Amino acid sequence: MKKYCCFTGHRPKGFPFKYGIDKKKHKAYLNTLREKIKFVITFYGITNFISGMALGADLDFAELVLKLRKHYPVSLECAIPCPNQTLIWNNTDKLRYESILKRANEIYLVSEQYTPECMLKRNRHMVDKSDIVIAVFNGIEKGGTWYTVNYAKKTNKIIEVINLYNGDK
Repeated sequence: MKKYCCFTGHRPKGFPFKYGIDKKKHKAYLNTLREKIKFVITFYGITNFISGMALGADLDFAELVLKLRKHYPVSLECAIPCPNQTLIWNNTDKLRYESILKRANEIYLVSEQYTPECMLKRNRHMVDKSDIVIAVFNGIEKGGTWYTVNYAKKTNKIIEVINLYNGDK
């Protein structure tokens, strides 16, 4: 039986350190995230992962899952809120995004065009399909990550939190 884990986390500006610039803290965060993914594979038997493919933590998560496919029989679904999600992204981030999509096992498109609620619909799709949610959370009680964590709680999902402020695993 397939078991699913989705991910929610912050965009670069939501991190308590300079994302991508503070190399030591960024590396520590990525190591913690990789270990959390390995934990849900080995402890919960997760075989399928879902990323919402937003800038920052979502792309980090997707890349780590793809790297871990070399060692574990896991798959990656990319849940895309709308086709033009990357419209205002820089070229480097767009190339990273496209590289992940090319290597994904599945791509799920939530909406044929941008709508004010397509991001929230994407988040609900991911949680509804999943058994477990991994959340990289900065402790600020507003925004998409906070909404998704609360939705996961309301739907009685197991939530594995990586707290960005005190380093909890």
